[in-house]
Amino acid sequence: MNAARALSEALRASGESVVFGNPGTTELSFLEGLDLRYVLTLHDGLAVGAADLYSQLTRRPAVVNLHAAPGLANAIGFLASARENRAPLLVTVGQQDRRHWAERPLLYSDLVRLATPVVKGAWEVTSVENLPETLDRAWQLAGRRPYGPTVVSLPMDLMESPSPPLEPFSRLIDPPPEGSLEEIAAILQSSPDPALVAGYQVDLDRVHEPLQDLAQRLGAPIFAEPLASRAPVTSECENFAGDLLPASALINSALGPYDPILLVGADLTLYPYTPSPLLPGKTVLYVGEDPDIGRRRGRVQVIGALGPILKGLLERVADRGRRFRRPRDLSRAGRIARVRARMGGEFILSRVAEFFSGFTVLDEAVSLTPALKGIGFYRGPDSYFSCRSGQMGWALAASVGAGVAGRPTLAVIGDGAFLYGPSVLATLAREGLGVKILVLNNHGYNILRSYARAFHPSLESWEALQIPPVDIAALSQAFGVPAESVSKPADLDPALRRLRDRDGPALLNVEVDPKPTDLFG
Repeated sequence: MNAARALSEALRASGESVVFGNPGTTELSFLEGLDLRYVLTLHDGLAVGAADLYSQLTRRPAVVNLHAAPGLANAIGFLASARENRAPLLVTVGQQDRRHWAERPLLYSDLVRLATPVVKGAWEVTSVENLPETLDRAWQLAGRRPYGPTVVSLPMDLMESPSPPLEPFSRLIDPPPEGSLEEIAAILQSSPDPALVAGYQVDLDRVHEPLQDLAQRLGAPIFAEPLASRAPVTSECENFAGDLLPASALINSALGPYDPILLVGADLTLYPYTPSPLLPGKTVLYVGEDPDIGRRRGRVQVIGALGPILKGLLERVADRGRRFRRPRDLSRAGRIARVRARMGGEFILSRVAEFFSGFTVLDEAVSLTPALKGIGFYRGPDSYFSCRSGQMGWALAASVGAGVAGRPTLAVIGDGAFLYGPSVLATLAREGLGVKILVLNNHGYNILRSYARAFHPSLESWEALQIPPVDIAALSQAFGVPAESVSKPADLDPALRRLRDRDGPALLNVEVDPKPTDLFG
């Protein structure tokens, strides 16, 4: 057999069944030996975005196939996001035939150098003999905490070379936690007002219940990390005190009454800049998979998977006989009623919550993300995803990965974000994936208008912050996905019901109140 066939069989033996990609001539040798499902996207970056969420949902490395230097360059932003999202990806990139590298032929480039800044590791295979070791190393590193993408460059002539069978890739095993649980437990037990900040890893490790048990035992609030990309706590949890906002001054205000602060698989992401130092005088503790966060944030840290860490803390912390209860938001019903007539975002999202309670939500609502989170879309494991890097265009690509993983999925996307990659709709239609797309259309970059209002008032009405008119429903239909638009409150519920109940992919474009939301003060 040749190397391409050997690689395909090794991937299948390692549990892989699908490859996401956008191939070119340098990948045809790889594809000729492929015996896995190939999910085609019409842009290289979109393949990475699809694999990103697929790997997060399946909790195992996903395989991506990119086209030489142009394809890898097209995908750089999505690879950077996959690293921030802690998505384990094995990314193969076709390389030019080795026999004329010295001539620097068309499509040739130093792929390792191009990829290295945005991935966990990158290698080029230069002989059949080092193919097994290189692929296994890339697989292992992608699947080692904190997870992320790795890149392997595969010359096209090497894929055609004779090769012995490859062994399945090594089994991925989490090492035991490292650090002093006793010290963290003692600090929590002896402090009158601790608080927990929960992050993406709670959802990754599916430890919502032990996290809640720990908070109840301590009588402590649970805050969601700023710009949470996964559901770090369930919205119904009585200890849930809300999402932290990212600026240091706002984090300090929310956590001011509490000490120590225990970061549970969380980070304190900052943006925009405010001059306040972060949590001055506070004792910050960290438990989770990322030693870099632990070093930057935690006075004491324990590194590892959260399951055994939280189990160990619960064994060491006694019930303090006190309870935290978050205040009820008594103003929400009134706010929703006031914005109904003008199709305000909070009204629309309240209706969405009624119709899509069992769906995984992919959030790129951008300026309406705080409203979406406030409605209660943290519903347990794998219920909510957004992009940790802040990249635009991620959610639409990620919807392909969710569909391939078999999840009932609703992607909630602003019109600006939608226009970054509408060709994803062709993949959804071709694959028959039952993903639902809700476009919240305010005809502008309202997140930028809100920021401009706070920090650059002269730019709030700048023409470049308005999006040219695009018939989003017609565009969707052109790619083969049924779509409709609504602009009146009375039409919203029937349209949401049709969106939910339609077989296959579908899109609903909702005209939203264009008034910018005050997100930055």
